[in-house]
Amino acid sequence: MRSSRASKVSVALFALVLGLFGSAAADAPMSLDRLLRAFSEMPGLEARFVEEKTMSLLAVPLKSEGTLFFAPPGMLLRRVESPKPQELLVTGTRLRIREGEKVQELDLAGRPDVRPLVESLLWLFSGNRAALEEAFVLEFSGGATWALSMKPRRAPLDKLVREIRLSGEGLAVRTVEVHETSGDRSVTRILDADPRRTFSAAEKERLFGRDGT
Repeated sequence: MRSSRASKVSVALFALVLGLFGSAAADAPMSLDRLLRAFSEMPGLEARFVEEKTMSLLAVPLKSEGTLFFAPPGMLLRRVESPKPQELLVTGTRLRIREGEKVQELDLAGRPDVRPLVESLLWLFSGNRAALEEAFVLEFSGGATWALSMKPRRAPLDKLVREIRLSGEGLAVRTVEVHETSGDRSVTRILDADPRRTFSAAEKERLFGRDGT
């Protein structure tokens, strides 16, 4: 159960970065520092996504579609609409997973298998390269077309995730792949994104609950 839930969170968090820059073009060669700076300047996000998850026990990849919402400093809602409704909500130190009528809430402070993923997301958005390099081996390659590989350095992340790989062109992140240690792999693409989304107080409460007000 812990590994399954942590896997869903890992995909949700790192798929989120797909929508940061939409189809923006770069006017200079991309670098890791420039990418992290762009992350840190995002005021909010709403994006459509398509995810395909390849699992060793299934002959056909699982496909899901939905919408991602992010509001700083740390509110994330991943809403799956197809093939069946599901929501994953992160607000502060709380994680809530809703599947139909079933709701599970977790305190991230007591979940060392999930908390580092949330922390890593915040480091990305804040452009904290030093913290990222403390947790991951980072490999950035390319210029206008680029790839960023993130490999966990230590437990508990290295027990769950083998590699997180972002690829893009200019300031547009195109795909995020999450390679799990189990051999499973998730590939997420963004179909449409608003990387300058702002949320009213009413919208925050509707999407993220009272923690969003």
